[in-house]
Amino acid sequence: MAFTHWYSMVVISLLAMLIMDNIQPIMSQPEQTQALIDKICRSNEDFGFCIKTFNDNLKDPATDIAGLTRIAIDQCLSNSSNTLGFIGQLLSNTTDEPTKNALVACQNAYQVVLKSYQDASVEFDSKDYEDMRKSESVTPRAQASCETSFSTPPNPVDLLVERNRQMRILITMAVATGIELGSPSP
Repeated sequence: MAFTHWYSMVVISLLAMLIMDNIQPIMSQPEQTQALIDKICRSNEDFGFCIKTFNDNLKDPATDIAGLTRIAIDQCLSNSSNTLGFIGQLLSNTTDEPTKNALVACQNAYQVVLKSYQDASVEFDSKDYEDMRKSESVTPRAQASCETSFSTPPNPVDLLVERNRQMRILITMAVATGIELGSPSP
């Protein structure tokens, strides 16, 4: 009798361990979305800006990685286009030669960023995620070249500090979501 009781306890313990090992933590879809946003935003220089950008643009609280990638690409398109317009306005009102040169360099850089995200958007829509990531891969260096243009002597006042910071964050978000989109699911 004692053997049967002991045997039953071992079998029950083994079954419990087997079941517990195979149960994944269950989260609701919105919780999964927020966990994914948190994961992406942890790789960013401004966690709060990243979280706010995603949450302000969620069409559905149960958005998947593809939806987050779309948000990031759209934000990169909007920001780079708006920044190009702003640079155009600054150029038309600037007479200082070093500032004008820096702004022209930034205009060229943002044209590269905008074109890259226009291409990435088309590739995303075609589910060509590899080419989408390739299109995005040139954007960090292009955007950084704008920042560098203001640190080159004679060091004109950087009129694009905040716009460059936001673009840098958005690029990081887009690259991170693109990488996550291409990763196999656990």
